[in-house]
Amino acid sequence: MPLADGAGNDADLKICSSALNSRMKLKLAARKIESPGVESFIFKPAESLVWKAGQFLHYVLNHSSTDDRGSDRWFTIASAPCEKNVMLTTRFDSKRSSTFKKTLKALKRGDTIEISDLDGDFIVSDAGKEYVFIAGGIGITPFRAILKQAAHEGKLLRVTLLYANRKSVAAYKKEFDAMAKQNPNLTIHYLFSPQRIDKETVKEFVPDLKKPLFYVSGPEPMVESIGQMLQEIGIPKKRIKQDWFPGYPAE
Repeated sequence: MPLADGAGNDADLKICSSALNSRMKLKLAARKIESPGVESFIFKPAESLVWKAGQFLHYVLNHSSTDDRGSDRWFTIASAPCEKNVMLTTRFDSKRSSTFKKTLKALKRGDTIEISDLDGDFIVSDAGKEYVFIAGGIGITPFRAILKQAAHEGKLLRVTLLYANRKSVAAYKKEFDAMAKQNPNLTIHYLFSPQRIDKETVKEFVPDLKKPLFYVSGPEPMVESIGQMLQEIGIPKKRIKQDWFPGYPAE
């Protein structure tokens, strides 16, 4: 289901039942720069909020002079449930930012945003299986949440992470490197332009294609093309899970 500037899940996926059935306000507690042009907003829920790592929320940020893209978006929760607060991480483009993004960027500590409709099943439900996580740019957000929560629970997930970016910087890199030191089963490959995630890359870093489940997250064109590419090299559709972010160009 395409969703502007936020997270949408493969139409074939079964959606988990929502733990948030009404609207709730979040208060901005902190902000931090993750990499050039990428920033995280850390919000404190008005009441207890329960979610699974990898799920997403519907956000409403009312503002005047709203453009045709409206005042609401869907974003993956970039924080793990163990962190309690809701972290929204997004990329800003000064040349073509929406009024929503401009209003978000102007928020100050103590300002609020409204959320509803917790949903999504881009989650890891079986810690015993082997995974390949493929991320393009801002598509890294659900993987941060999943790996952070697994580390908190002491689960040494068997994961190969292929993380592609157009520029020679990667959001959350220090965090991922720290998690990899604690988990010998976590292998991370950072790919920077002109490197790309293609058939040769996947075969190089994932020698045995028969076992893992493949999770792909990023801009919609990238997710669709990689999903097709994985099927072409023999990965059945049932072992591919996709999460896309319309509104961003392919990484």
